[in-house]
Amino acid sequence: MHLPILKERGIISIIGFVSLLFASCSAEQQYSTQYPCSFVYYASNHPNSALTLTVGNAGQFCIVQPKLVGGVTHLIMTPNYGSWTEEQTDVAMLTAIENDRLTYDRMGANRRLIIGQSNFNGLKAFDGQCPSCLETSSSPNRPLTWTDKGQMLHCQKCNMKFNPNADGVAVSGSESKRLIEYRIDFNGEKIYVHN
Repeated sequence: MHLPILKERGIISIIGFVSLLFASCSAEQQYSTQYPCSFVYYASNHPNSALTLTVGNAGQFCIVQPKLVGGVTHLIMTPNYGSWTEEQTDVAMLTAIENDRLTYDRMGANRRLIIGQSNFNGLKAFDGQCPSCLETSSSPNRPLTWTDKGQMLHCQKCNMKFNPNADGVAVSGSESKRLIEYRIDFNGEKIYVHN
C-alpha cells in the first residue's frame, strides 16, 4: 500500500529535479563562456573615474579597454554620454596590484568591455565586439561604438545597432542577436567582470 505512494513521490521528485536542471541551464546561457573574461577594477582607488561613476547611475555605460603606456597599463574609458575630463577617461593603473599582478588580456573577444548600469536590469557587462561579426568573421576586431546620443552601440562593419539598456538586444539588422554578456559583481569597492 505504501509502495505506490513512494513511487509517485519519487517520480514527482525526479520531475522537479529535471525541471530545475533545465531552468538553471537556460539561465546560465545568458552569460557567455566563449571568450575568456576576468577583469578586476578597484573602483575605490579611482572614485572619480568614468567607470566608477557610470556604474552608480542608471542608463550610463562605459566602454573600457586597456592601453600600455611606458610600461604602465591605462584603462581608456568611453562613456555613452556626458562631459568627462581626460583624467576621468584615461586612468593609469599605478598600484602594484593593478599594474603588476592583474592582467588585462582576459577581457572578452578583443580586450574591450562595455560596463554600466542599465535603466531596467541593474549592472551589466557586455563584450565590446559585435556578436554578429564575431560569428561570421575570423577576426575578433569588430568594435562597437556609441551612436544615437549614447543610447545605442553601433557596428560600422555590419551596421547593426544594440541597446545596452534592454539586455543588449539588436534594434537593427537581425533582431535575434544580443550582445555577448558576462557576469558582473560590484561590492562598492571592486568591479569584477567574469565568465
